[in-house]
Amino acid sequence: MKLVLLPGMDGTGILFKELLANIQGVDVLVLSLPMEGSQDYQSLAGNILQRLPDKDFILVAESFSGGIAAILSQIKIPHLKGLILVASFLSGPRKTVAYLASFLPLRLLAHLPFSNVVYRSFFLGKNAGFKEIELFKKAIDEVPTCTLKLRLKVIAQATYDGFTSNLPVVYIGATQDMLVPSGKRFEFVKAYKDITFSELDGPHFILQANPKESAAALISAINLLSNKGRGTVNAPQL
Repeated sequence: MKLVLLPGMDGTGILFKELLANIQGVDVLVLSLPMEGSQDYQSLAGNILQRLPDKDFILVAESFSGGIAAILSQIKIPHLKGLILVASFLSGPRKTVAYLASFLPLRLLAHLPFSNVVYRSFFLGKNAGFKEIELFKKAIDEVPTCTLKLRLKVIAQATYDGFTSNLPVVYIGATQDMLVPSGKRFEFVKAYKDITFSELDGPHFILQANPKESAAALISAINLLSNKGRGTVNAPQL
């Protein structure tokens, strides 16, 4: 079973580096988000739809990309066998914060001395080291400022319109998520008739902060979502 990864708000896929190192043996495709043009969920979903594989796959959507996955889950895609949503949301969390942040000088703020404290507090966790923070900054630097601001506005405007889907879903949450309140998961319960929840200890960017356990959680989710009789995928050594 192929695993297709959609990154969070940076959209680069750079931040999957350590996760991919811990999930060897699985056929993985990372689809970065377009850096130019419209950044609304409908446009992004149309872009991703054109690049999906023509073999059976499971779609993993991290954080911001949950809105893309939500649209795709309402389309009949022959080879899509399930979704894995990671620290994601349907209606925008912290809408006022996201809207105000869209007007800030993001690239300048990203490199100020206090920015490391913000990264640890809200994104990567208190144990994040220099390597993790520098990779995070690199991902931010790869994205045009106007694109980041557009995506923040998308978050601020995101709503759950009441859709439902029969596609099986696994939602992986983070125990210390400071960006997405746990109450946002109730919208997923309404949207998806077949949904399983699991949780990992760590911050919002759980795939980056805890790559080994995240890789194992993804393997478990793949096995749960895969059709019976396909066999199981061996979990990586922790």
